[in-house]
Amino acid sequence: MFDSGISARDLIENIKGEVDVALPIPNASYVMWLNSLEYMLYSSVIKEQKKISLNHYQGDTIILSELPILSNEAQIRFDDIYTVYADSVQLIKTNVASGRIFPNCYYKSDNDMIINTDNKPEQIEIIYFIKPLLKTVNDKDEVQGGNVMLPIEFIEIAKSKLRAEAYMIENEYTPAANWINNYNILLENFKQWLTDKAAQFGM
Repeated sequence: MFDSGISARDLIENIKGEVDVALPIPNASYVMWLNSLEYMLYSSVIKEQKKISLNHYQGDTIILSELPILSNEAQIRFDDIYTVYADSVQLIKTNVASGRIFPNCYYKSDNDMIINTDNKPEQIEIIYFIKPLLKTVNDKDEVQGGNVMLPIEFIEIAKSKLRAEAYMIENEYTPAANWINNYNILLENFKQWLTDKAAQFGM
């Protein structure tokens, strides 16, 4: 996972000092925008994969919220799952109706995963797309959480997006449009950078 080394708190304070708006914007709004941006980038652009192995798993329901993850990772959602293996067999993603009929598949039940296999597997491997832990604010609207989880080379992606959102909520459409255009350019550059680096981290 990328880590800019810049805390979410410092980034938001920096943005608030730069954005010239009439009405104050709470930190909770900036945190919401930052969380949304990070989730979108990790789910749709970065797509960094990680694997969890479960040995001698009992039953056919895997409770995703109980899977072991690092402290800086967000809880795994079913939609984050890239693929699943039961021993050496790659399972097919399907729906509830088909999953009850056809073997060697997996499907969603609430936010958990149900697997249906021919034989009881000794090991289940789940490959999923990781996401950063959500930032929060406390009851005093103080930013809680860690760093902005982007490469430092592209920290301006977050800054441009938050500036655009701040101006948009204040109905300042011209600066909002300028910053969203800057964000879109940076995003395309980021996608190309990821493509160039893909062989180095297995994407």
